[in-house]
This record gives sequence, structure tokens and C-alpha cells, in this order.
Amino acid sequence: MKQADSPWLFTYRTEGCFSIMIILADIQKSQTVMDELASHCDFDLGRAARDSSWITLQPEHPFMVLAGESSGGVFLAYGDGEVERRPVLYVTSEGQAGCIASNLTALIAMMLALPYWRDLLKFSEGGNLKEMRQAARFSEQDYVDEYAEFSAARKRILDTLPVPVIADPVKLLHDCVRATDCSVVAEDGWRYDSLFHHFKSSDNPGWT
Repeated sequence: MKQADSPWLFTYRTEGCFSIMIILADIQKSQTVMDELASHCDFDLGRAARDSSWITLQPEHPFMVLAGESSGGVFLAYGDGEVERRPVLYVTSEGQAGCIASNLTALIAMMLALPYWRDLLKFSEGGNLKEMRQAARFSEQDYVDEYAEFSAARKRILDTLPVPVIADPVKLLHDCVRATDCSVVAEDGWRYDSLFHHFKSSDNPGWT
């Protein structure tokens, strides 16, 4: 997916190093930003206080719940060091888990570039980058048609937070999930599945 073809994506910085990091306090001090992230990205800091005793990481890492989503999934910063610099593990309520960003700043940047990122994982053919790019083309058109208000919401977030821009957000998401180094283990010992599903874009009857 070429950035020039998108009404939302824009570039100036590569994925590896961000000179300015977003910290939780940056988000928490703006109720508008918190509301926009919750309603448009399903990244709700207000859900972070929910019980996390059910979460066991393998291998073991210290973690902090950053936010939750409406379906019951959670976003965890795991590992050592400053919370905002830790990688982010996304744990769904349906038994999947995987790393989706190298830190909080990269996560916010990815979600604003790809508000439909969950669809790219669903229609990834088990982690095929080409399929994810194909799904992105269809998903983006769906968002342009159905969620016209997202553009204004994103602008309000960008006006408040120092959000860097990712040159290739689809590849970044793909590479982060592919490189996942830990997962969640259920009480019965069952290990959560990968975030990559085996559907293809052609499996969606609405995408032609």
C-alpha cells in the first residue's frame, strides 16, 4: 500500500528510533485524547485497572496493563525499563496474543496510521505480508466510506501528542507480530495462539 494513495498515511521517520517518546502522562492529561483513542482505536486507558491476575506470560516478564478494549482484550507493556519504552503485547479475549509494537510511541503511531490493523491480522493468511497489504487496501476504503470522522479525530490527537510517522506501518505490524518473543498461558497450560489468522482477503465476500 503506497502512502501517497492514502488520505490518512504520511511519512517522515523510520520505525527504529523516535527522538521524542510519548509517555502515559501525555495521554492522561488530555481527556479528549483519551476519548478519541478509546472510541476510534479501541485503546481505552480507563480499562487498564481491570483485574489482570489471569495473565501469565511465557517466558515470564514483568508487565503493566496499558489499556483495554471493548471486547475484553488488553494491551500490555512487558519487560524491563521504563514502561513507555517496553514492547507492547496485545492479548485478545479470544485466545490470541502477540507483540504489535516496540513501544508505546510506535503503538500510537501504528494505530493512527492503521485504525483497521486488527483486520490486517485477521486476513493475513498466517502472516503473509502481501496478504496484509491487500487487506489494507480494502480495509482503508471501508474506513474512508464508513468512518469519515476518523480523520478529524486523528488530527486532534496529532495536535496534542508528539506522534512520529511510520514509513511502512503494515510491514512494521507484520514484523512485530512475526518477532513475538512471549505469549500468554492459560490456567490449564494452553498457550495462546498467534495474532495471525489464516483468512485471506478473498475470503471476505465484501472485498472484491
